[in-house]
Amino acid sequence: MDYDDPMSKQAFADIACSIARAVDVIGQRWTPLIVRDLFAGMTKFEDIRRDLGIASNILAARLAELERNGVVERRQYQSAPARHEYVLTDKGRDLYPVVATLLAFGDKWLSLDGPPALIVHADCGHVTTAKTVCAECGGELNAANAIHSPGPGANPGPGTALIGDYIRSPK
Repeated sequence: MDYDDPMSKQAFADIACSIARAVDVIGQRWTPLIVRDLFAGMTKFEDIRRDLGIASNILAARLAELERNGVVERRQYQSAPARHEYVLTDKGRDLYPVVATLLAFGDKWLSLDGPPALIVHADCGHVTTAKTVCAECGGELNAANAIHSPGPGANPGPGTALIGDYIRSPK
């Protein structure tokens, strides 16, 4: 199986799991880095290609997949020759916490010489890192204090046949 070919991979769309479905959209090699570059303000194909050192055909395939999934919008900025830029949609901008959390993980566990880039919170001016918090109370959310319970879209089947035994209702 060629995992760089979007048509040859097994789709996770039929798995009743939001993680599987998200991985289907942004889980291919290079895609998170392309999204990172878009968040940094790079919008032109050639700038992204040069920044990542990625082959043009692979970048074109990843951007086309992101466009098909509504993560980016392709806009023409030059007509002769035709040139396009890629801009994150609302759906794409909702990926920022994912990118910031991957950055925090990489900084903590994989950056031996310290973080290669820092996040500065524009509202307060401080260097910060991603932190997962409860949307209701603002308390830290982690594996020790989170309970997974069935949601309205729960459906036994491929990829979720056994995990249902581990999901429980909150007390």
